[in-house]
Amino acid sequence: MEAQVAIFAITFRIHEDADYSNRYESVVDAIKKVCHGECYWDEPTSFFLLENPHTSDAIAQWIDTNSRFADNKDLLLVTNLSQKGYKAIGNVRNDCLHKLMKKR
Repeated sequence: MEAQVAIFAITFRIHEDADYSNRYESVVDAIKKVCHGECYWDEPTSFFLLENPHTSDAIAQWIDTNSRFADNKDLLLVTNLSQKGYKAIGNVRNDCLHKLMKKR
């Protein structure tokens, strides 16, 4: 039986420093590669909508492993829009993110 594909929203913030461009492009490339199929929406500068049969946690970990994402200064949020899952990695500055996600 094939895993059910869910719809995910991914947004991220890359800290602006000397390595910003390289890290930004590597995160974009990793997100495009984690897409299940050829259909994704990336018109805003740091936001994607895509399909994938895995969990928010697994997708976030895959992007982290396959890009130059810097946990100590960047931020990535993967939200499962089909279920209640989400995963934030990196420098979360505001605890309201977790409080709001619990209310979904």
